[in-house]
Amino acid sequence: MRMLTVFLLLAFVLCAADISGTYKGTWTGGMANGDITMTFTSGADGAPKADVSFTIQGQDVKCNVTSLKVDGSKIEVTYDFDLGDTKLQSTATGTIDGKSLQGTYKTKSLADDSAVDEGTWKASAS
Repeated sequence: MRMLTVFLLLAFVLCAADISGTYKGTWTGGMANGDITMTFTSGADGAPKADVSFTIQGQDVKCNVTSLKVDGSKIEVTYDFDLGDTKLQSTATGTIDGKSLQGTYKTKSLADDSAVDEGTWKASAS
């Protein structure tokens, strides 16, 4: 039984993609576009952690990552941010291919869950 547990844990670790590092790229939405930076690290507990920031109309926007899921080559990052007086939340889903990430995102208003924007993003390890 102990051997099976060790084997399953090892298989899980080997199947999870190593996304550690800083990825810089671009995003394109229906209303705007800009640059995006995602930094992935391991927390003290070994779980992956993320920091996300992006630009819109030349302004830097810092985000509060509320969720990060990594499943093999798939990732999902959810983050909150403010644009002026509006509180928004984006969920970016994507795939890892070597040191490149790409995918789609959807943004909604936190006030009423209404859709605000959606689009694509891509980034490479820097």
